[in-house]
Amino acid sequence: MHRDLNSQREGNTILESIDTKKIKYLKTKVIGQSERLWESFLWRYTNNMYHALTVEIMLQRTRAEQVEPIYRNFTEHYSSPGEYLEKCSHNIFTHLGLLGRNLQFQKLSQILVLRKEIPIEKNELLKLPGVGLYVASAFRSLHLRKRDTLVDSNIIRFYGRFFGLDYKKVSHRDRGIQELSERITPKYIFRTFNYAVLDFTRKICKPINPECGNCFLNKKCNFYHQLK
Repeated sequence: MHRDLNSQREGNTILESIDTKKIKYLKTKVIGQSERLWESFLWRYTNNMYHALTVEIMLQRTRAEQVEPIYRNFTEHYSSPGEYLEKCSHNIFTHLGLLGRNLQFQKLSQILVLRKEIPIEKNELLKLPGVGLYVASAFRSLHLRKRDTLVDSNIIRFYGRFFGLDYKKVSHRDRGIQELSERITPKYIFRTFNYAVLDFTRKICKPINPECGNCFLNKKCNFYHQLK
């Protein structure tokens, strides 16, 4: 039986009933496997914050493998928002099937030229065109190394399966999943954990044909035990 991620029970959320030991087990296992899970995507090594913000926008609802050649081409031609606006002769997001993001990205680059720097505070990032909760959180956590929590459809699926929560109608904006992610994300090694979760949901806890039999979390995963 799945529990509703955002329901109330006797004044308490379902999240409060999740065993703290199970959360610790998940964190410890994921961090312990972070090196094995690690994928050496180009953007994970960049010191160019314009490139970093750009790739997080590219990665929304798009497979990393699709993004990599587009990102490589982008970084080879444009080192700054000013250079992009001056030289760009094609729409970078068209190749990703995301036509609506081209105009947003042009507006973003125009604003960054005027600002002369990318903001680091979340509330300021969220004011930028094309930057929503996930992009702001990913940019801060993975590139600025500021503690932030990641929530996207893959992570919602992972946490829902593991804890036995009804996750299929949950939005990344829902308070319940945001609170759960806050509880799970480590205080200090959040960047290692966040990258490991992203790699885990791509390689093991996939939407179709998940690798449950080879999963290092299956001992305590609600989804795995329901399959047995």
